[in-house]
Amino acid sequence: MNSQAHSADSTCITSSTTTSVAARQGRWSIGSRSGESSSQQAPAVRSSRRTRRVGVLAGAAFMAIMATGCFPTGPVETWVRDLNADGAISATEVDAQKQVIVREYVAAAEAQQRAIQKHPFLVCVRRHESDRGGYPHINGYGAQNPRSSASGAYQFLSSTWRTLSARAGHAGYATAAQAPWHVQDAVALYTLNSGGRSAWNGTGC
Repeated sequence: MNSQAHSADSTCITSSTTTSVAARQGRWSIGSRSGESSSQQAPAVRSSRRTRRVGVLAGAAFMAIMATGCFPTGPVETWVRDLNADGAISATEVDAQKQVIVREYVAAAEAQQRAIQKHPFLVCVRRHESDRGGYPHINGYGAQNPRSSASGAYQFLSSTWRTLSARAGHAGYATAAQAPWHVQDAVALYTLNSGGRSAWNGTGC
């Protein structure tokens, strides 16, 4: 990529993805749960959902960048490569560089999501609540407890999930299992950072 590409006002491309994933220790409660963890989500379904999510994320990233003015605003020569070496920057070359920035934004966002997913406490909870398979225990995001409304990788009760997901800025999913994996992770981390881990005491994490 052009070393001059982000010389002006483009720091916002990655600033929103640098949130720390360190968790504070504490105690909290999300309500009692009954029964054991449940079935795993099929790999084919996960693959299909990931493909759709990447497309949606790229589109959302482009719209967010356009809406917030996160593309560099300096002279185009300072952030757009003259691809055909004709001495002029064309609209096509500007558009191509904007797509590079969008891809970088998406890659940074996904890297942050994966970093949260590998948070040691979240990995431990997923192992005990929804996926007894191999590390990093990511096959239980669609799990549904047959004896209660608890669902998802962290087995949130539906009523508790709606409350906490709204507080965490991820409202719109009636149950945890309906939410994308990275949203479940974000809500679990938010809940942990907001008070503690007592609802998962039985996991030994």
